[in-house]
Amino acid sequence: MMYDVIVVGAGPAGSAAAFKAAKMGARTLVVERGSEPGAKNVSGAMVRVEDLSLFDVKTLPAEREVKRVRLVLGGDLQVEIKPKERLVNVGRLKLDKWMASQAESAGALVITKTTALKVTPEGIITDRGPVSGKSIVLAEGANAILSIGSGLRRDLRPEETVQTVKEVYSLNKDEVNKRFGLTGDQEGIAVRYLFQDPVPGAGFLYTYRDSVAFGIGVHMSSLISHRIRPQDVLEEVKRSLGIQELVKGFSLREYSAKIIPENGFPSWRPCQGNVYLAGDALGLVNPITFNGIGPAVISGGLAGEHAVNGECHEYETSLLRDRIISQSVKVRPLVRELLNERVMRNYISMATNLSSSWVSGDLSMTPLKENSFTLLKHVLLLMGATS
Repeated sequence: MMYDVIVVGAGPAGSAAAFKAAKMGARTLVVERGSEPGAKNVSGAMVRVEDLSLFDVKTLPAEREVKRVRLVLGGDLQVEIKPKERLVNVGRLKLDKWMASQAESAGALVITKTTALKVTPEGIITDRGPVSGKSIVLAEGANAILSIGSGLRRDLRPEETVQTVKEVYSLNKDEVNKRFGLTGDQEGIAVRYLFQDPVPGAGFLYTYRDSVAFGIGVHMSSLISHRIRPQDVLEEVKRSLGIQELVKGFSLREYSAKIIPENGFPSWRPCQGNVYLAGDALGLVNPITFNGIGPAVISGGLAGEHAVNGECHEYETSLLRDRIISQSVKVRPLVRELLNERVMRNYISMATNLSSSWVSGDLSMTPLKENSFTLLKHVLLLMGATS
């Protein structure tokens, strides 16, 4: 059988591409190597519901509604923010299965436990045999073997990669509510951390109905230069931030790791001929806002639409016109600056010193004056990213 669109990967980008293509009436096939959609993804995330508007969000399998987002700098300074938009904490297994089921309802065929091995002019070759298709959407994630093999992009360098590791702890929902000061089973919290030791990096914590996820992200170059393993960084950060005590009595349910790309489109081609890239395979992540699912869904939907019509150039133009995708691209120069160890340490120290001085009644602006050039440079980069 000849398919109009073959999608490789049933994550957010792949399911969005399949959903859009099937909605347009295209014969659509999704090939997923995991046992089910979401089975091989790092579990859990906080998502902006607006970013999922391609799908019917009324049935979104949210674990908890995020009523507070807390920012913790170095363990000393904490700021709590009430979000203006609807944010939810979700488990990736449930989220990915939900997206794939919507693609199936639209008419797409999803086949799991099947690995795509090669892209050919006629379609793809899988471990079950060849499949014919007019257009191919590669939504295979950051470890994009087919995308690299097709010549659309190169492999990531260490300086373009953040290594993340995450643990998920299980307990009952009443204990989750108690430990995090939540007033009900639907209320949730998300926490962002910036830390300096043993190497600078960022952390995150999400509350689910009966579990808690905590993880960190560290620049790969830092891990290499300091000769330290990511799991050792995780343990030290858990100890210094008090996470070990916070999850005491919880049982460890999951340990997982993932790389986050810090480079991609437009340096990498989004398509060539009848092959299109989307999501992490195209490097579409915004580390500043911790948003990877939003760009994945948006790029996947656009890839599915243009794959149906065979519009490679139009796909690239659509990506550049989208606000969230464009911001993810424009923010990269600032991200490269902030991933510098010295810069990250300076910002954490400056924020904690200024807040401590203010509490003590000292209005000295010395830390700001000492870093005025760097601050101005980064403000200008941020303004350029949001313009």
